[in-house]
Amino acid sequence: MTEELVEAFLINNRANLLLLSELSDEALAATLSTRGGRSVGQQFVHVHEVRRQRLEAADRELARDVPALSRDRGRDRDALLDAFTRSGEAVAELIRRSAADGGRVKGFRRGIAALVTYLVAHDAHHRGHALLTLKQAKVKRPDRLRFGVWDWNRL
Repeated sequence: MTEELVEAFLINNRANLLLLSELSDEALAATLSTRGGRSVGQQFVHVHEVRRQRLEAADRELARDVPALSRDRGRDRDALLDAFTRSGEAVAELIRRSAADGGRVKGFRRGIAALVTYLVAHDAHHRGHALLTLKQAKVKRPDRLRFGVWDWNRL
């Protein structure tokens, strides 16, 4: 079951990578906030930073290879893609290490299945928020994004 949990998380991560790779500069900068809220790109910075914080609490060695991103990196597609690739790989390894330790995760008392579920739900929430922001801001997005992030049999 460990590799199935790893694969489920990595599919989720590939949905993020697909979205990030297809977004234009205009899309990354899009926001509906009038008071300094997050842009689409900053939503992804936030998602990455939550992953990094969870990794830091659970396994500092794994977190070492996961770069911190500041809010202003929300327009830097390459930095976002690199960060999601690296944090995705680190979380996958955390799942494997935790499974080998009976599912325990330092800093998350409910165990690895609950942590993975939390991370996937958090990622999906912000993916949805980003897509809704783009729709409401009338920023064109490729058709591939409308359905591709949901096609888990192909991601």
